Amino acid sequence: QDNIQQWVEWLSSFKSRFHSGSNANKHVNEMKQRLEQMIAQYSLNATVEKISHKASGQNSLKVTIPGADRPEEIIVLGGHFDSINMIPFLNAPGADDNASGSSSLVEAMRVILSQGEQPQRTVEFMWYAAEEVGLKGSAEIAQTYKQQNKDVIAVMQLDMTLFPGDGVRRFSSMGDFTSPWLRQVLSDLNGNYVNGDEIQGECGYGCSDHASWFRQGYATVFPTEASFDN
Repeated sequence: QDNIQQWVEWLSSFKSRFHSGSNANKHVNEMKQRLEQMIAQYSLNATVEKISHKASGQNSLKVTIPGADRPEEIIVLGGHFDSINMIPFLNAPGADDNASGSSSLVEAMRVILSQGEQPQRTVEFMWYAAEEVGLKGSAEIAQTYKQQNKDVIAVMQLDMTLFPGDGVRRFSSMGDFTSPWLRQVLSDLNGNYVNGDEIQGECGYGCSDHASWFRQGYATVFPTEASFDN
């Protein structure tokens, strides 16, 4: 919990992480350095890279932990780390949307690194650019992966993970732009390890980066902090 909170506070300390702002890549560059420093503390083979985009000057970030047994099979765990304020020129710290999901991903990555063994499949952590203006970063990445015939087994999106809008220990599993079998995997994991109160929800549109992958035919799941209205 402390680790996640520290990352949320750090990301939300930036005045804005808007994709076309004057400092659109300041948090990207600094986060890349912080992730590299984290990885250097562990023995696992992992790399950090920036991904440039045509639709935005902001970069996405990707950490790759190669699989030991089936490296060609990829698990993508992602969340966006841009922010927006619908009133121009006002601050957009984005603590919940989406420093929360971004920070939860960092902690998940740290846990994998701390195990000391390469995972069976390749795991890719992605922090997407320009989600708030139409999923631009993830759309380009997912399209590229499809063109390159990459074998992405499953994609999970974390976007807003820490505000208990429907009550403590209750989360929502979004039913649109997601895959039934992967939602069942999520439910099984919850039942076996967490025992949180899972509720079913819908956005009603492609409300986060999982939709970019779903549109390319990949299996996706999107657990979030509460029902869409809350």
